[in-house]
Amino acid sequence: MTASFFARHPSVLWFLLCLSLFTILVTLLSEATGVGLISTSFVKTLGKTLCLCLVAIAMDVVWGYCGILSLGHFAFFGIGGYAIGMWLMYARTELIVVESLSKQVIPPTPAEISDAIGNQIFGVVGSAEFPWIWGFADSLFLQLLMVVLVPGLLAMVFGWLAFRSRVTGVYLSILTQAMTLALALYLFQNDSGLRGNNGLSGLQNIPGYQDVSQATVSIIFFIASAVALGAGYVFFAWIVSGKMGSVVKGIRDNEARVRFLGYHVESYKLFIFTVTAVVAGIAGALYYPQAGIINPGEIAPIASIYLAVWVAIGGRGRLYGAVIGAAFVSLLSSWFTGGGAPDINLGFYVIQWTDWWLVLLGLSFVAVTLFFPKGIGGLFDYLVRKPS
Repeated sequence: MTASFFARHPSVLWFLLCLSLFTILVTLLSEATGVGLISTSFVKTLGKTLCLCLVAIAMDVVWGYCGILSLGHFAFFGIGGYAIGMWLMYARTELIVVESLSKQVIPPTPAEISDAIGNQIFGVVGSAEFPWIWGFADSLFLQLLMVVLVPGLLAMVFGWLAFRSRVTGVYLSILTQAMTLALALYLFQNDSGLRGNNGLSGLQNIPGYQDVSQATVSIIFFIASAVALGAGYVFFAWIVSGKMGSVVKGIRDNEARVRFLGYHVESYKLFIFTVTAVVAGIAGALYYPQAGIINPGEIAPIASIYLAVWVAIGGRGRLYGAVIGAAFVSLLSSWFTGGGAPDINLGFYVIQWTDWWLVLLGLSFVAVTLFFPKGIGGLFDYLVRKPS
């Protein structure tokens, strides 16, 4: 990737410039710097929003550019969160257990420490033994590898089976949704090894940073999320702008013709499906330490449907459209469901936005689909380049 890429695509540079200025502004106005104009809770909301923008870009590449309406990409997002959450829970619990047992007259053995950690983590589901999937939970490096490898391998296996069978259209969407539902139902079980419906909690407490304020931790994760979003945007812009991008868009528009021209369509689709799943996992690994908790409900099929709605509202087939859609809907959702929007008293009925937000989101999706099929990003294009 050379300077000529940015010269040919100045919009990428503009995006990076806006993201950089936004990151600097939020950092300077946060409680971590002492200014305090932006609260720590809102910094976390902004950091989580940047992560949602990253997974929305991944969704836009697989759907808007390749034409694969995946209703399972939020599952990869959740897997990334579970992978890093396992290390966070283990390491934090280990610190607590070691400090507690150190007060004993006889030093504890490694087995006693391990049993105590297992009891602390899994006692809520009536167990004290570590499941096999926690085999690497004590290693940050290996769990970071899991953030990338598990979503990637799952997407590769699923994609290989689906694409080699030439499953397309709504049937492929149903299959991805079925995969997501199966994973969510499995995680809801207490014997899944991931604490069932309780999920993993306390993820905002970073091991080794007990003396660091949450204001500082939130800024660190906010900056990390911004860097990941910028890198992801450049990476996907590079992919969709070259020869591969032309082939991928050709698959979206006329798969049979691309196949007739001699391209191995399945390989391109598998690559896009896998790499976007990996990026979704990375986004999830940054999101959930800021959210503080992850449970199977985060992986439910409805979450992936929301993701598709964000991309549609922002404008699929435009990377910045996915960012606009995810940021717009995420921040509006926080405002409406967080009590920011005042209730409307009609006399005979009081509209409480916490109850009506999903209805409003659904109506917005319908309106965009009917009247602005190119989404908010399409409106931006119209304003910048008015048709003659």
